[in-house]
Amino acid sequence: MNLRKFIRSWFYKYNLKDALYSEGLRVSGTVDELIDRLRFEANWSLRDFLDFMSDEELKEACRSYDLVVGGRKKDRIKRVYDFVTSDWKSHDWKRERVTQESRKEPEPHWAKSYEVFIAYRRDTGLDFARHLKSGLEREHIPAFLDINDIPKEFKGKETWITTRNEAIEKSNKFLLIMTNGIETSRELKKEIMIARDNLKTFILFRYHTLNPQITIVLEREKMNLSNFQQVSFDSKEDLLRKVLTALR
Repeated sequence: MNLRKFIRSWFYKYNLKDALYSEGLRVSGTVDELIDRLRFEANWSLRDFLDFMSDEELKEACRSYDLVVGGRKKDRIKRVYDFVTSDWKSHDWKRERVTQESRKEPEPHWAKSYEVFIAYRRDTGLDFARHLKSGLEREHIPAFLDINDIPKEFKGKETWITTRNEAIEKSNKFLLIMTNGIETSRELKKEIMIARDNLKTFILFRYHTLNPQITIVLEREKMNLSNFQQVSFDSKEDLLRKVLTALR
């Protein structure tokens, strides 16, 4: 169960609006937009969402997951938290074990965790992305770039998509390089939806001539990038400097 699915299971829209109101943030938008606002603008973690749940809701969650219901509210929060996070860890462990046993060799580099997943549009952002990837590696910051980190023999196969998707899940941050035409890139939209569903931290870097008012149409709603903090850059060297500053 990913974070978004868990939150959608236990938070109605009015709950999310109450949470946003308590943080002094806007309460309009779709459920996904409200979740994102709490996650990215108020920096809410799973623990914060659990703390906001009523004791009766926590009891119901415990019953739903076959957990012990008794004790204090903080005990129920810990049980649900441990259950949900252990479910993620168990899933990752099983997936990694299958990969290792099937290949009979150490875990491949593309299955490891990363600090950032670099998202970009191939025809307008590749030069920026490659320079950024190289610079981050020199600073020993693990970064995933599809064109570098996915084996060429995977191109056009389902394994390419699987490797890309797992890299997003295993990255701490989703770094979007905003260049011309990103709103029409089908693959970029898929990457954004995966990052949103896994509640990744978004960091946006926009080429200085680009209008910050960009709306990306996803499957269920529209995502207005102007709602996110954007850092402007004017060259690949400037982009690297600013990314390093943001990550430190």
